[in-house]
Amino acid sequence: MAGLKFKPAERWELNFGLTWTSADAALDPFSLSAPDYVATHPSASFDFSQAHTYSDLDTTRIEGELSATYHINKTFWINAGYRYADFSDDAPYIYDTSGSLSFYSLALGWNF
Repeated sequence: MAGLKFKPAERWELNFGLTWTSADAALDPFSLSAPDYVATHPSASFDFSQAHTYSDLDTTRIEGELSATYHINKTFWINAGYRYADFSDDAPYIYDTSGSLSFYSLALGWNF
């Protein structure tokens, strides 16, 4: 994560931000052996041997933001911004959730 803020003139502020995230998580294989239980109850029809593979979370995200603020006077300001994010599902197992999005913003502010 990094960001820069510039004040090129008395009434102007320019902001830039960049964020990169990488995450990896998964269950270890597990065994559901219970000899005493199995001896008295029929075994389950579901095969749990691959259940640990259903939680393989491997994602990457990069996000950038630009904004500019103009101070009309000491009380009022106007801000325009743009934010872009790109998300990658690096190990999809049910469906791929990869995608990107853009946000545009325009705001009028009042300090009191």
